[in-house]
Amino acid sequence: MMVSVVQSGTGTAAQIPGVTVAGKTGTAQHPGGNPHAWFVCFAPAQNPRIVVAVVVLDGGNLGSEATGGQVAAPIAKAVMEAALSRSG
Repeated sequence: MMVSVVQSGTGTAAQIPGVTVAGKTGTAQHPGGNPHAWFVCFAPAQNPRIVVAVVVLDGGNLGSEATGGQVAAPIAKAVMEAALSRSG
């Protein structure tokens, strides 16, 4: 289920060529501000070597239009790519 989120759902911005990534996007409403955007993921999906959680407070630059897939997933992708390249 979490693999499909990244392959063809709301988390496609976290796709890494040659690596199966599993993830979940979300937003969290809170009083007095724009929603927080979040994304959690792990890779490779069948034998994880990295787990990442990203929370962007108040939706970052997108403010009230922010989603986890738009804002947090690209950040998670960058962290995963860096970690996986270092771990061989």
